[in-house]
Amino acid sequence: MTSGESGVIGRGITIRGNVSGTEPLIIEGAIEGAISLESHLTIESSGKVAAEVEVETLTVNGTLEGNIRARQMVAIHAGASVVGTIAVPRVVIDEGAVFKGSIEMDFELPEGV
Repeated sequence: MTSGESGVIGRGITIRGNVSGTEPLIIEGAIEGAISLESHLTIESSGKVAAEVEVETLTVNGTLEGNIRARQMVAIHAGASVVGTIAVPRVVIDEGAVFKGSIEMDFELPEGV
């Protein structure tokens, strides 16, 4: 994969375990475990994630259950469902999105995450 491209976990794929990396990732399938990225994570409408998530930025169009720590921003779009605690400096929750949990906006994420 060259710089600027995103990895994709397709609709027919389920990963149980930890996922980490430096490139952007798009999830159309399912992940159960932990996700740690130094870049952007997108969970598409078909994506189902049950994981602790640490990323630069996060876009949710599908389902996510677990705690989220993001350095820059979390966006939860209409039709998405998120259950858990979000720690992030900036969050956007669209009308029509479902969110159950809490948001912490005053924190610092350790370097290198």
